[in-house]
Amino acid sequence: MRGFTLPELIIVIVILGIVSATAGIVIRGPVDAYVDQVRRASLVDSAEMALRRIAIDVRRSLPNSVRVAQNTAGCPAGQCLEMLNVLNGARYRDQPAAGPGGGNQAKRLRFNATDDAFNVQGPFTPLTGSTAHWLVIYNLGSGDADAYAVGGDYNVITQTGTSISITPDAGLFAGEYNVTLSPPHRFRHQSPGKRIYLVDGPIMFRCSGGALWRYEGYGINAAVTAPGAGEQLVARNVTGCDFGYDAGTSTRAGLVTMAITLSQDGESVTLLHQVHVENSP
Repeated sequence: MRGFTLPELIIVIVILGIVSATAGIVIRGPVDAYVDQVRRASLVDSAEMALRRIAIDVRRSLPNSVRVAQNTAGCPAGQCLEMLNVLNGARYRDQPAAGPGGGNQAKRLRFNATDDAFNVQGPFTPLTGSTAHWLVIYNLGSGDADAYAVGGDYNVITQTGTSISITPDAGLFAGEYNVTLSPPHRFRHQSPGKRIYLVDGPIMFRCSGGALWRYEGYGINAAVTAPGAGEQLVARNVTGCDFGYDAGTSTRAGLVTMAITLSQDGESVTLLHQVHVENSP
C-alpha cells in the first residue's frame, strides 16, 4: 500500500490551518458577543440591585429626613444620600384617658412642659431602657423642626442617650403602649395627625473608591458627614454616582433620584431610578 508523500502532508496541514483559522474567525464573533452580553447583564443586575437596596431604605425613612450631601466632609456633592431609619410609628395620646374625675391625665403627652411618661395608641416596638433609639414628632427637616438638630429638651427629637422604655399598658387601656423617657423631654411641635416615630439612627449610601457603600450604626450629625466606619459593600465597579432630592410640597410627595454607572472591561451601564417619599410628618 502506498502512503502519503511529504508534499501531500504539507498541503493537508496548510489546508487544515486555513480551515481552522477561518473557523476561529467565524466563531470568535458570536463568542465575544456572548461574553459581552453576560458582562453587561451582570453590570445591569448589580446596578439594579444596588438601586433597589437604596429604595427600600428610602421608603421606610423618617418623613423629611432624606438629605443629599453638598460638599461636606468626605461627601462631594451628590455622592452621599442620608436618611433616618424608622422602626415603627404610632399615634400618641393627646387627651386624658377616659375615667372618673376627668380621666387619667398621666396617659397623655404634654407639650407645654417636659414629660417622662405617656401612652401611644396601637402596636409599638417594645423597648427596655434603650439609649440607642430616638422618638420624633413632627419633623419638618428645617428650622426649629429638624430631627438632625439633636440636643436640648425642647426639640422634635429626644436627646441622644435618652433612656426609652416602651411596654404594653398594664392598666385598663388595652391596645395602648406606655412610653417612659429618662430624662424627660418636651417635644417642640404637635403633629396634626398625632404621629410619633421610633428611629434607630441614620443610614447613609456613599459612592467612594470605585464602590457604593452603606453605613449604619453611627450617630446623628447636623451635617452630612462621611462616617468613619461601619460600611457595608453594596456594589463594585462604580465609576459614576449621583443622588438628588426634591423635598416636594404640602400637596406633592418628595422625590429621590438615583443614578449609578458601573463599568468593567470596557463595558459601562448607567441606571436611573426615582422613589417617591411620603413626607407627611
